[in-house]
Amino acid sequence: MIRNIGREVMEIEQAMARCHGDAVAEPRVTGSWMAHLLVSSNELMHNLLIDTAKRPQRINGPG
Repeated sequence: MIRNIGREVMEIEQAMARCHGDAVAEPRVTGSWMAHLLVSSNELMHNLLIDTAKRPQRINGPG
């Protein structure tokens, strides 16, 4: 997922450049990308938490 961040930022910049100044399209594109980034950042955070979580230790019983 992290590899895709740079590509997504470029796509956002291109979409914003194409609709810059359009009173209808610009807010729609901005809102769509903001929603997409919020969902993506939530997934990224979840994955990072899973990847960095402390692994449970194995408890060896007597014997």
